[in-house]
Amino acid sequence: MRLQSITLNNFRQFRGTQTFDLTSTDLKPVSLLFGANGAGKTTLLNAFTWALYGSLSEDVEHQERLATDSVYRAAAMGSVVEASVELAFDHEGQDYRVLRRTAVRKEGDAQPKANSTVQVWTTTADGSSNEVSVPQEKILSILPRSISRFFFFNGERIEKLVEKTAYSEVQKDIKVLLDLEQVDRALVDLPRVDRKIAADIRKHGGDKAASIQATIDKLQEDQAEFKEELQELESNVASLTREREDVADLLRQHDAAAPIQRQRDATTRDLADARKRLQDAHDRRDSLIASRGFLAFTADLCTGTADMATSLYEKGALPAPLKREFVDQLLSDGVCICGTELSAHGPHWQQVTEWRQRAGLQAVESAWQRLDGLVDPMSKARTDLKNAMGDSVRLIGDLRDTVAHLEEKKSELDAQLRDNRAEDVQGLESKRIDLDTRIGNKQRRIGQLQADIQRTAQDTAQKMKERQSAEVHDELAVKARARSEMVRNVQSALEEIRDIRSERMRTRLDEELKRVYGSISYKNYVPSLSPSFELTLHTEVGGVLLPVGKSTGENQILSLSFVAAVSKLARELRAERHAEGNEAPDSGTYPIVMDAAFGSLDQNYQEAVARSLASMAPQLVVLVSKSQGLGKVVEQLDSYVSHFGVIEAHTSLPDAADEEIELHGYEYPYIRHDDDDFTVLREMKR
Repeated sequence: MRLQSITLNNFRQFRGTQTFDLTSTDLKPVSLLFGANGAGKTTLLNAFTWALYGSLSEDVEHQERLATDSVYRAAAMGSVVEASVELAFDHEGQDYRVLRRTAVRKEGDAQPKANSTVQVWTTTADGSSNEVSVPQEKILSILPRSISRFFFFNGERIEKLVEKTAYSEVQKDIKVLLDLEQVDRALVDLPRVDRKIAADIRKHGGDKAASIQATIDKLQEDQAEFKEELQELESNVASLTREREDVADLLRQHDAAAPIQRQRDATTRDLADARKRLQDAHDRRDSLIASRGFLAFTADLCTGTADMATSLYEKGALPAPLKREFVDQLLSDGVCICGTELSAHGPHWQQVTEWRQRAGLQAVESAWQRLDGLVDPMSKARTDLKNAMGDSVRLIGDLRDTVAHLEEKKSELDAQLRDNRAEDVQGLESKRIDLDTRIGNKQRRIGQLQADIQRTAQDTAQKMKERQSAEVHDELAVKARARSEMVRNVQSALEEIRDIRSERMRTRLDEELKRVYGSISYKNYVPSLSPSFELTLHTEVGGVLLPVGKSTGENQILSLSFVAAVSKLARELRAERHAEGNEAPDSGTYPIVMDAAFGSLDQNYQEAVARSLASMAPQLVVLVSKSQGLGKVVEQLDSYVSHFGVIEAHTSLPDAADEEIELHGYEYPYIRHDDDDFTVLREMKR
């Protein structure tokens, strides 16, 4: 999907018909537009998603006011005011034109909420247009609604990707983007197929097979119920966690509670870090015991071995004066070293044979020498183990004390908020405690359900084996059992394929995330994408990776890096399929349209992000304010920009002063005093 142009007609601030050219090249993939706060950058961002999906983002106020206010006010009572957005783009070698419009009938001063309609046309090679019969379905097939948030977003709010409540949604959306959801859909359908087949086993399989099948059916029903409840509980926990964070935000903003809440936030982070380090210390101790613990029981063995070796040396048995292998060779040759013939069972032969009994084996002697050589190193290794265990025990003790101290400190802070004189603070803290309790109860139930799911899976596998060995005579039942077994094998194979592909995709995303983040951040932080698609930051302290608290800026950098990684992986996967002949050349190519790309970043990060933006996606539309975009940002992006634009704000505020923006030696209107409030979209010269 490559954007070609956007046309707005009386859409919110954008009065009249206004078009902006968005065509770009691989060498110049960026369109950079400047706009003052409130001029319409967020509206322009939302124009893209409204055209595609008919909805606005949650941060847009007064969403019912789709038509330009001044146009609506000037309209006669009873007349209809139209607002529309037209988006032109090409996708997989096909040109598309999407037009979404709404018609608002004026029946009062306030705009009523109005529905919208969408039309989609494709353009053929001869320039003619064909209207698509199912326009919304066509749009969703090109860019599903759920994954659009990776490509159309507000930079100041993109850090929502790193919130704990977002992980399951992100994982699901990534599966859609990378075509993994097809396997999930197949896995949903297969159990239904199996249940239909199992009916013949219950009906014709005989008492034993039917009984086993009934047990299997019940186990599968239980497992399905457990999974459904688990999914619902995980969603509930995510909602409750979000609600708890909202309560914490209110406490952070409350004058009486803010200082205590800040201390509690810091203590909570320190406590989480301390618990993580304590768990790591336990894991290292357990690994030490598992790999070297046996050394603790070798003291007597080493002492006895050393004493035995010393005794053998003192007796002259080590090293042996005569080797048995040498005597055996003499007997085999039949000639003594002195030349005497050794006839079998003769007196000379008998005498040499007696020497053989007293001779030592070379292998035994070598083994004793090696064993003796291991005693001292093993004693040293035992001492090292003792020292390492001592260090480990002391570290665990210190960390336990740290955890206990932080738990006590947090408890005191909890009490200060709980007993605060301000009633609203008490109310917020009581609500937080209630949410904590509810989350804890649900998490315990989640743990129980996970155990139940594992148990029923094991029991089902066992019953499947019993069913396979059960005696069945009816031909229908025999065939049904074979088909059921085949469905189970297909299901197992698909689950394995899904898990392998998911982990492979996650690993590739994680690698690209680290690369992009490392190219932007100047801090010694390592980003990670966990198996549950949690985005985290760690730093290495004393050889231990510890989580770090993420500032708003760090969250934005982490989220931007993740979006860039997702965009690149989508392109790579589709390119691989194109090489196999399964996809169009530009399949998996999507633009990124971002507002406030540098909003929460300091100057160092603004420059670093600007330097990386051009490589984040094959096409970018970047909306910035003058203060954010001029200077270092323009310097870094200038050579990659196809189109510069200004979102010119007209305001009726009496004291508003005109303001200009200068770029490449030209001045353009940035803010203008006017009789009405509206916005004009203009292209700037290079």
